[in-house]
Amino acid sequence: MGPDASLIDAIAITEPRKASLYFDIKRNTLDDGPGIRSVVFFKGCPLSCTWCQNPESINTGYELSFDAEKCIGCKDCGDACPEQAIDFSSPDKIIRDKCTQCFKCVEVCPSGALERCGNDIDMDRLVDKVLEDEAFFEASGGGVTVSGGEALMQMESVGELFARLKEKDVHTLIQTAGLFNYKTFESLVLPYTDTIYYDLKLIDSDAHKQYCGVPNRSIIENFEKVQALALESVIEVLPRVPLVPFITDTDENLNGIADLMHENGVNKMQILPYNPIWLDKLPRFGGVQRLDFGERTGKFMPDVEIDRCTAIFESRGIHVHCH
Repeated sequence: MGPDASLIDAIAITEPRKASLYFDIKRNTLDDGPGIRSVVFFKGCPLSCTWCQNPESINTGYELSFDAEKCIGCKDCGDACPEQAIDFSSPDKIIRDKCTQCFKCVEVCPSGALERCGNDIDMDRLVDKVLEDEAFFEASGGGVTVSGGEALMQMESVGELFARLKEKDVHTLIQTAGLFNYKTFESLVLPYTDTIYYDLKLIDSDAHKQYCGVPNRSIIENFEKVQALALESVIEVLPRVPLVPFITDTDENLNGIADLMHENGVNKMQILPYNPIWLDKLPRFGGVQRLDFGERTGKFMPDVEIDRCTAIFESRGIHVHCH
């Protein structure tokens, strides 16, 4: 889940920690929900997946992005930086441990190579912003999706946003990786939620901790709880499985997830074939590649592999939609 490869304008909910979010409008069907939708991307995630598609959304705070391909070499940023945190002789250009994120370099950059990820916005402005497209929601059966990062790290904000949207009868959807406090979710967010897109990555807890940074027990428990609500028609839940070569797309892992879904009455789900765009994003934030599975690291997943993965779920009678 996440924005396009090019960074979009960033805005943020004003909370004590000043965590950031992104705002974008996408026209789609199942990618971010039904119809024409406004998608609000929150910054901050409790997971640290080695293949994260949105490295700009992992940290809760503001970040400086540098896109070397856009840089025209004018060096205005170096003159503007009070900390001398820009070194033109370095491949990365930004000396991250010296940068104080004053963003004065962004202000003078003429090419857009330097961007600030994360700004503040109050709830009134955010609600007004998404409701600018209320007519499109009504005409298409669309609405508002919150994504990330992990939007449920900021449940008070998500709950308030959704509550105010439901006053306008706007459809609400959450994309989540599943690691959240269920009691808080049940109290603050669930009453105003129509749909949950729930990502399940690895069935083995040790493997989940290795590749995603945390065990998966709470994630699976939360999934079982929201899926039980879906069976009672309280909300709609669409489980999703990102396919990462040799990690999440193995027969062993997918059979385990398929069994979990079958045991919990799931009859439809979505698979998300591997997308290599994260490789281009990492250097913009000084990130280091922690995952390499040969030449397939930089390639999209071939159809034959997608078909293999699809067959595992369909053998349990689960209808599969491929992103």
